[in-house]
Amino acid sequence: MVIPTPGIIGIMIGSVCALAIIVSAIILAIDRLAGRLAIMVSRRKQARAPKRNRAVHAHSGMTRKV
Repeated sequence: MVIPTPGIIGIMIGSVCALAIIVSAIILAIDRLAGRLAIMVSRRKQARAPKRNRAVHAHSGMTRKV
């Protein structure tokens, strides 16, 4: 049985395809990492946001933001 060997064009096409798969896997990993980082940052900003208390004035029945 004879195994056909690819020419230089076949080797180039295979190399480009392998490189494209590797690059897309790296980009996918970076995208997932950036998404998780963005979620963590937004949660941290929400936790740091100061809560505004409302002060109640005696006998007025009105409230104001402090």
